[in-house]
Amino acid sequence: MQTERPKTLPKMLPGVVCRQWVRCGRKNCRCAHGRPHGPYHYRFWREDGRLRKAYVPRADLELIQARCRARLQFRQDLRTGWAQWRQLAALTREVEQA
Repeated sequence: MQTERPKTLPKMLPGVVCRQWVRCGRKNCRCAHGRPHGPYHYRFWREDGRLRKAYVPRADLELIQARCRARLQFRQDLRTGWAQWRQLAALTREVEQA
């Protein structure tokens, strides 16, 4: 008997987690005339040029936020690394021309 492995989330996720208040659409609900429901947490990211949105369960909130922050930090580190590489390449060209 084979058991199916649970799907695991990647260690880094694109996007950000934001809180949102929502209206359910029922006519007699309190949200139709006043305060909406929530806050609920959603992850927003872009995929193929389109804005995507996914609900984040409260139990997974910290994990998803950490993975979004990890991707943001990775991209910032990558940008910094490329900037340093460009500086080194420019210095190398200066030294070679001198």
